[in-house]
Amino acid sequence: MARAVHRSGLVALGIATALMASCAFAAKDVVVAVGSNFTTLDPYDANDTLSQAVAKSFYQGLFGLDKEMKLKNVLAESYTVSDDGLTYTVKLREGIKFQDGTDFNAAAVKANLDRASDPANHLKRYNLYKNIAKTEAIDPTTVKITLKQPFSAFINILAHPATAMISPAALEKYGKEIGFHPVGTGPYELDTWNQTDFVKVKKIRGLLAARIAQTGQHNLASGGG
Repeated sequence: MARAVHRSGLVALGIATALMASCAFAAKDVVVAVGSNFTTLDPYDANDTLSQAVAKSFYQGLFGLDKEMKLKNVLAESYTVSDDGLTYTVKLREGIKFQDGTDFNAAAVKANLDRASDPANHLKRYNLYKNIAKTEAIDPTTVKITLKQPFSAFINILAHPATAMISPAALEKYGKEIGFHPVGTGPYELDTWNQTDFVKVKKIRGLLAARIAQTGQHNLASGGG
């Protein structure tokens, strides 16, 4: 299956709509025009809608929102909140793999939230996570997140598109260059990124595809310039 967005000067009506539409035309290219360049493939460092939409090809979060904007589980199975509103305990799905073959587990969640909540990393989405005091991996499928002060809407931050789970091995390998080397739990992996024109991704197949979260080639082109 191929999905394509070719460069032009037009502005897309909605990249998410285009991605859903492409599923109905599995044997054809889907052509959508967009009006600006992708800035990064790191969800924690993206502050534009287009880059975050593209990142959804590679990444998933603990939670998400359904069509009625109600919370839904994605990589998480459930959560509880302490009586004082300071501690969120999240239970994770088992058996999920990142695209590099490493395990998705509580340690991976901790690595991502530690990175996001550290001001020294200068990530554009830092303000979403600055209320996190600490994140603990209690066991492979249990994460405990402690806040600096109660915030009843914190679960919505965990459902925010920016709160994607990146492979810790990839974070270690690429460091600040992770925005050019996305490795998540999504059904697509990066093929090519021409930074002034397009992003091309391909669907993951074979044994690994059964171990990553399921939701073949996919092109996204920018129309800046």
